[in-house]
Amino acid sequence: MFNDDDLTNGFDPEILLSVERFEEMVKKREHYYFEADELEEIFEFYYQQGQLEQAAQVADFGVLQNPYSAAFFIKQAQLDLSRGQFEAAFNHLNQAEIFEPTSFELYLMRGNIYDLTGNPKEAVKNLKVAEGFAEDQVDIVYSALASVFINWKKYNSAIYYLQLVLNLNPEAEEALYDVSYCYFQLEDVEGGISFFHAQIDKNPYSDIAWYNLAICYNKLELYEKALEAFDYALIINDKNSLAWFNKANTWINLDSFSEALSCMYKSMDLEPSNAVVLCGIGVCLEKMERVEDALGWYNRALEIDPLLSDAWYGLGVCFELLGNYPDSISNLRKAVELSPESEEYWFSLAEALERDEQSDTAIDAYQQALAIDMAYFEARAQLMNLYFRLERPEAAFQLFSEGQRLHPDEADFYYRAAAVLLRHNFEQEALVQLQEALILDFDSHQDFFGYAPQAVESEKILHMLDQYRNQ
Repeated sequence: MFNDDDLTNGFDPEILLSVERFEEMVKKREHYYFEADELEEIFEFYYQQGQLEQAAQVADFGVLQNPYSAAFFIKQAQLDLSRGQFEAAFNHLNQAEIFEPTSFELYLMRGNIYDLTGNPKEAVKNLKVAEGFAEDQVDIVYSALASVFINWKKYNSAIYYLQLVLNLNPEAEEALYDVSYCYFQLEDVEGGISFFHAQIDKNPYSDIAWYNLAICYNKLELYEKALEAFDYALIINDKNSLAWFNKANTWINLDSFSEALSCMYKSMDLEPSNAVVLCGIGVCLEKMERVEDALGWYNRALEIDPLLSDAWYGLGVCFELLGNYPDSISNLRKAVELSPESEEYWFSLAEALERDEQSDTAIDAYQQALAIDMAYFEARAQLMNLYFRLERPEAAFQLFSEGQRLHPDEADFYYRAAAVLLRHNFEQEALVQLQEALILDFDSHQDFFGYAPQAVESEKILHMLDQYRNQ
C-alpha cells in the first residue's frame, strides 16, 4: 500500500482510490473488475513513479481482462522499451496492431524504437504513419521526426520539423534548444540568428528564443549583441538561470570580471547546488586575482560534483598562480584524467611541470596537447622555447618545420615562432619568420610585441615593420 505523500501529489483522489483497490486485489489474490480507462490510469500512476514491477502487473492484468484491446499490449511495449528490451517491445506492438491498426501510439512507439536501434529509415516510415493518425497530437510526431533526423545527422530536415512544432506551439522550449543545436552542427550560426529573429517576431516574449539568439551571437564573438539578447531574455524571465550563467560567460569573454561575477551570483541564487555555477564563480574570482577566494568556490563545486574537471583545473591554475607547483600539478593531473581530450588542460599541466623543472614530463604534456590540436600555436611555441632552453635546437627547429608544413598560411604561428627565435638570440631567423607573418597579416603585428616585448628595442624589426606599414 502506498503511503508516501510525494508519490500521491498531483494525482486525482479517484485514481488513488483505484490504485488502493488494485493493490487490495493483488494482496488478496482475488480478481476484481476494472474499467479499461481506470486500469490505464493505474498503470500511469505506477509508471510515472518508476514502479515498473507494479506497472507490469497492471499491464498484464489489463491484457487478461481486455484481450482484444491494443492499449495494454502497447503498455507492455512501453515497459519493454524502458528496460531496453526492444525485440519484446516489437512483439507486443505487433500484437497491438492486430486489434488497432490505426493506433497513433503504436506507430509513434515503433518509430522511436527504430530510432533507438539505429534504423532511421524505418523510424521515419512509422512516424509518417503515426502522423496520419495523430490528430491534435501531431506536434509529438513532428518532435519525434526531428529527433530521428538529428540522430541521423540530417540537420536541415530536423529544423524543418522543429519549425512545424513551433508553428503549433511557439513555447516549445526543447524545440528551440534543438534548433540552436542543429544550426551549430551545420556551422551555420548566421542561419540560427535569422531563425531566432523570425521566431522572436512571432513570439517576442519567448525568453528561450532570446536566450538562444544570444548564444548564437556568442558563437560569432558578437558579445555586445549577445549581452543585449540576454538582457531581453532576463527582462521576460529573470528566473532563467542559464541566461544569467551564460551572460556571465559573455562578460568573461569581454574581460569584465566584476560584471560576470554579479551574474554568476544571480545564477547561483536560482541554482545553489549547481556545481558548474559554483565553478563559474571560482573562475570569475580567479580572473579578478582573488585566488584564495577562488580556491574556496572550486572546492565547494567539487563537494557537489567530484568529477567536475573544470573545478580541478581551476584549483590547478590557482595553485600555480600561488607558486605551489606540486599541488598545481596534482590537481591538473586530476583534470586531465577526467577530460583527457582537453588540449587546454594538457597545456596548463605542461606549463606547471616546466615551472617545477620537470622538463621531460613537461615535454610529454606539451606533445599531448599538440596531438589533440596540431593548431595549438601557443603549445607549439612553448615547446619550442623549452627545447631551446634545454639546448636542443634541433628538436626546436624540427617542431617549427612541422608547424610550417601544417599551417603555412597562419600568421599567428609565424609571429609566435619569431618571438621564440628572438628570445633565444636567433635574430636573423626571427626576422625571416616575422617577414612571413607580416605578409600574411600585417594588422596582427601588435600580437608579436605581446609575445616578444623585447622586440621594441630591435632596430631591424622596427625598420621591417615600417617597410610593410608603408606598402
